[in-house]
Amino acid sequence: MTTADITAPPPRPAVQRPVITHDGKIKRFDVHQIIQHIGLMTSFILLVLTGLPLKFSEAGASQWWTALWGGIDVLRTTHRVAAWMMFAVCIYHIVYLLITILVLKRPFPIRIVPNRSDIDQLFGEIAYFLGIRKHRPKVDRFNWKEKFDYWAIFWGMPVMFGSGFILMFPVLATKFLPGWVVPTALVAHSHEAMLALLWIVGIHIFFSHFSPSVFPMNTVIFTGKMKREKYREEHPLEYDRIMQRELGIVPEQTADIPKERQEEEREA
Repeated sequence: MTTADITAPPPRPAVQRPVITHDGKIKRFDVHQIIQHIGLMTSFILLVLTGLPLKFSEAGASQWWTALWGGIDVLRTTHRVAAWMMFAVCIYHIVYLLITILVLKRPFPIRIVPNRSDIDQLFGEIAYFLGIRKHRPKVDRFNWKEKFDYWAIFWGMPVMFGSGFILMFPVLATKFLPGWVVPTALVAHSHEAMLALLWIVGIHIFFSHFSPSVFPMNTVIFTGKMKREKYREEHPLEYDRIMQRELGIVPEQTADIPKERQEEEREA
């Protein structure tokens, strides 16, 4: 053992930031996640609004919409700008993940990795809705639908970006690839876009915003905060962990905690 080994300071443990806010809510998303979601949402909406009339260009509604935008050139330019915007958001997210995991040593990104419990949750929810079991399965930070939402992006983005790049620069692409890649890219781009649209509208928006407790809009992703009662209902496993870590309260005691007591516990 060298002198440097003896004098070197021990590695600092990861800092757990408080997640219970002063208004008694639980902080679920940080500012970077909020910005990334807004960027992804904005670019996706623009891509849909400009991509559908390009795909269904012969429809009367598409021709009216194209004329409203100022012509097909404006539509295509906006579509490409939105595509680059989405690409930038993806790069931002990857850098954010690397810093969060490798530098800040925070564990929450790891919890979005699919595991066996997600399959149990899926079949547990089906059994609950069919009346076979009395209680819904307990969920940690992310449920199986949220994980599917997240990883579907990593599945779809390479297809969309790769095919979109070929369609944006067909002459350059065919200098290195055979000519049939251009029509193939068009089919892949079109079909993957429709699949993403159907999932976002039919599943993501439905479960995120049409729930009776949040309808007509779930504001958590915009404010970053969720009511404690809602958090306890939707993510009970993480809720218990937060209560025990920040307030020193065991899971059985987390049912009804007055806001005043939360503040007293934090100050102590």
